[in-house]
Amino acid sequence: MKPFSYYKKNIDSILENSYSNKKLFKENFHVIMGALKMSKPFREFFTLYNEIEQKEFKSKDELTEYINESILYLKPKIDSIKTVCGILENVFSKRTNLITENNNKVYKSLDYLIYKKGVRNIPNRLEVKNNLMESILNKKPNIKLGTKLTPKTLAYTLSENYNKEFSQLSKDDKTLLSEIMSVKKENLLEEINKVKEVVLIKINSLVKESVEENLKVKLTQTKNVVLTMEKDKLSLLRLKQLQTDLN
Repeated sequence: MKPFSYYKKNIDSILENSYSNKKLFKENFHVIMGALKMSKPFREFFTLYNEIEQKEFKSKDELTEYINESILYLKPKIDSIKTVCGILENVFSKRTNLITENNNKVYKSLDYLIYKKGVRNIPNRLEVKNNLMESILNKKPNIKLGTKLTPKTLAYTLSENYNKEFSQLSKDDKTLLSEIMSVKKENLLEEINKVKEVVLIKINSLVKESVEENLKVKLTQTKNVVLTMEKDKLSLLRLKQLQTDLN
């Protein structure tokens, strides 16, 4: 798994570079939102990286405390974002034309402070932290994009809208999402296979019963998608939703 800045910069880049095409932006937004819904820790990484880069700090002491608390909070959560990172790798691989290089020094410094461990790294960590603080305290105002949006605006749209979107879900959808989130990693494969088997049986039954060739083709295509699904919580959610739709 790569450091968090890799995922953060790619998400920002995809949203920023597709914004002028409303249909494409909406598609990318919902795909990325779908991945982020699966992990509160990932959203917390996302939000804190934004805050440290963009927030106006009143003093060096305030900034120091904020950075220290953020690092302490995020360090134990590194392993808990691996699943979503794997999902996003697949998302990025299909959108390479929308990803541009962005050497964000703030994100790079945060990566170092959060991921690097060991006594030998202490001098470097102190140097990186001091340089990070200087760059934040002396930063220049953001240059607006032609769309009148900054990457910050796009990022906050993504991270802040999760709670709004969740609050608008139906009771059944909230229950389903909560159930998926609570599935333990060691039980995930078993749960996916169980739901997949039920869905495939239902699809096969519908194919046999159907007299419409177009419907048979669509059902067969759906079956192929089910058979090739990844073994992650996002796939389990899709399977559960498909199971409901087929009933």
